[in-house]
Amino acid sequence: MKRYFKFPLLFVAAFIFGLGVSACSDDDDPAIENMQDAQKTQTIEQYVNGVVVATYKSLADESMHLYDACAKLKEDPTQANIKAVCDEWISARKYWEQSEAFLYGAAADYNIDPHIDSWPLDKAQLDLALKNTTLIDNMREEGCNFDGFAALGYGLLGFHAVEYMVFRDGGARKQEGGIDKDNVPYDALSETELVYCAAVAEDLRNQCIRLEASWAGIESLTAEKQAILEDAELEPSLNYGEIMIAAGESGNKIYKTQIAAYVEILQGASDIADEVGNTKITDPVSSGNVLDVESWYSWNSITDFADNIRSIRYAYYGNVGNTIHTASVSAYIKSLDAALDVEIQSAITAAITEIETMPAPFRDNLTEAASGKAKNACNALLGKLDAAIELIQE
Repeated sequence: MKRYFKFPLLFVAAFIFGLGVSACSDDDDPAIENMQDAQKTQTIEQYVNGVVVATYKSLADESMHLYDACAKLKEDPTQANIKAVCDEWISARKYWEQSEAFLYGAAADYNIDPHIDSWPLDKAQLDLALKNTTLIDNMREEGCNFDGFAALGYGLLGFHAVEYMVFRDGGARKQEGGIDKDNVPYDALSETELVYCAAVAEDLRNQCIRLEASWAGIESLTAEKQAILEDAELEPSLNYGEIMIAAGESGNKIYKTQIAAYVEILQGASDIADEVGNTKITDPVSSGNVLDVESWYSWNSITDFADNIRSIRYAYYGNVGNTIHTASVSAYIKSLDAALDVEIQSAITAAITEIETMPAPFRDNLTEAASGKAKNACNALLGKLDAAIELIQE
């Protein structure tokens, strides 16, 4: 696989967070200060609820629609229903890509990121899986809720497995089959593929709901979502949003100060700026191999990359949209260095602009001339975000 999960394991399963229990060793350590500040608390709350939870809720909702469309397609494999799955895939995909500035926490600890978004698709193993009658029979009967499903590799699951089933050449796969852009013949969706697609979409839905539950608290979810997690035995063990909001409180082993939470937010943004510029764009250009391109069956790559940078904007602005919230990391950086805040905002806009002006589809334009400006803009943004991290740690 090209997309290796590179974020450190931040939360420990054995961690017990008790807001009412003081940690004497921490209180006695003069290097660890209780950094509770009302403005910082408001900023972290806004980030958690206004950005992370809001994005994951939309992702969970859209992943439910995607599964429903795949289940309908399995029962009624018409061209209209294939197109409906494609449309729902694009809708769900948007919210996942707009969440990649916060791939720490639950996405890391539960391996949800590689589980649902590894690429390239392991097509050789997928072809073998589709010929495994026992596997397909189990999927037909139980969806993703049978023991053997967990043994499937990440390269056979998630967004890109569903994408492969229903897209060809950037559009909905033709039910009568045909020849793809690379002059490779393909058949109409088989009953086996329909069963596999629905099971993978069900698993994708479950993982996305788990993300929402992990940051919002499972009690905040609808009864339907709670039942899905209970049936799949995927209830989260921690409330990551609660832990981050309580940054700086006595007993918080993860965020001992509120600045530590700010650093986490900026580091998540820095990591995805680095990945877009130096992996998602650079690797396929260097190799010249279309298989290294993310989302190449759907031709959604450029949209993926731009939405990754939008995730940085939302994390930095403290708001899902183009408006800077008064309680935001941007406002904090502005209070320390107004020029740097302006530079970060400008670098975000420039990165999105350069990505969106790349010639499309990306898979057909794997050259430095076509992608160099976008890569450089991502690296310029990376430099500004890293400067902000250094600033607040001074």
